[in-house]
Amino acid sequence: GYLDPEYFLTHKLTDKSDVYSLGVVFLEMLTGMKPIEHGKNIVREVNKAYQSGNISEIVDSRMGMCPPDCINRFLLLATKCCQDETDERPSMSEIVRELEVILRMMPEVDLNLLETTDTDSGDMSKALSTSSATGTSFVTQTSGSVNASSGVLSEVLAPR
Repeated sequence: GYLDPEYFLTHKLTDKSDVYSLGVVFLEMLTGMKPIEHGKNIVREVNKAYQSGNISEIVDSRMGMCPPDCINRFLLLATKCCQDETDERPSMSEIVRELEVILRMMPEVDLNLLETTDTDSGDMSKALSTSSATGTSFVTQTSGSVNASSGVLSEVLAPR
């Protein structure tokens, strides 16, 4: 699950425990898997796929239009966050810096290319503020301008 493996030994939560939990959330976003499902642990499953070179098989198709380089960097960041040894995990500030690098790698998407799923009301402002943990397309509004991207990665990198 989300708990730092060292917690089971020490019964102490630290900043690096939060890093581990965040890494699990990142892996959920990348794969669409739950932290523990059918007796399988997401961290072990991703590490196994990564080591065998089958990572493309577990990346969720809902990652949208994210370039492979962005997905790979995000995956690497997530796996670093989920290291068993706390000293091998990045700090929160290192995570923020890496997310900013990944954000700069993301292409801009034209709003006209996006199809809104909110056809009932046709209210664009409602569509602008809609988000989903399942990874549907996101549109974020910042500083009066609209920045559109598809996939869950963009929501983490440019939160509302």
